Amino acid sequence: MDNYRTVKICPQCGSLKINWVAGGIAGPVYKCDDCNYVGAFVLEVKVKDIEKFQKELRENKK
Repeated sequence: MDNYRTVKICPQCGSLKINWVAGGIAGPVYKCDDCNYVGAFVLEVKVKDIEKFQKELRENKK
């Protein structure tokens, strides 16, 4: 059933090391441990698609 499970990944570097740091009326704020991205926007990706999204992020940065 992992095909339907999702995880949050960093929209900047694709890391799985994204942590919730604050939240409230405006919504949650996340921080990436790898690139220090801080923001409310994170990607929620199916486990089976993680590698594909990380590859696309790397290719779009070139």
